[in-house]
Amino acid sequence: MAQWRPLPESTRPERRLLIEELRHLKQTAGLSLAGLGARTAYSKSAWHRYLNGDGLPPRDAVDALGALGGAEQHARLLELWDRAARPPEPPPPVVAGSGSVPRRRLRHRRTVTVAAALALVGSATWAAAAHRAGPAPAPAACRGASCEGADPDTSPCRTDARTQSSVTTASYAVRLRFSPSCDTVWSEVRDSATGADAESPMLVAPDPGAAEACADLTHARLCTAPHPG
Repeated sequence: MAQWRPLPESTRPERRLLIEELRHLKQTAGLSLAGLGARTAYSKSAWHRYLNGDGLPPRDAVDALGALGGAEQHARLLELWDRAARPPEPPPPVVAGSGSVPRRRLRHRRTVTVAAALALVGSATWAAAAHRAGPAPAPAACRGASCEGADPDTSPCRTDARTQSSVTTASYAVRLRFSPSCDTVWSEVRDSATGADAESPMLVAPDPGAAEACADLTHARLCTAPHPG
């Protein structure tokens, strides 16, 4: 029986499940890679790559192997391939207080997110736990509470903004941005695959070292670590 390489930790759950199901069907069908190549239009070396997780196998290859099982398993494999082939959804960024944030802020902390559509098409659609209609345009000059909920992209707060903390993976970069002149923070998220950016509205944060920026991904949350100073 072939000894398959462990799939990388970064493998998306949909693709991981597809590959595991294909490996199982090959084993239950009692076919070697050579035998599998003889029963389908794909070579032994091609199946070796597919079953080791080296890229998404073509749909026709999944269709051919699925045909060796029952109709129900065949349909399930094609459904898994369709799910694995869909691009991952872009992450909505979140700014959340933590650490030494004053007790009043923790008790009334709001989670503010950017709708996924923003990163896809540049929409100005926003969602917030407080069910606000959307981010308000920032005043020409604001500070602290007067900046709360405003869009940093249209605010003079961007002028002196700096990255307070950040975290980067192969797919996403999440940054906590802080404006000393406005005493506000917000999160920025970049999708490395598409180059799309998304931002959250601003929150008051006179102590940015006690704040973090988070991105809620499809199956995980990616957060920066609070960074004093």
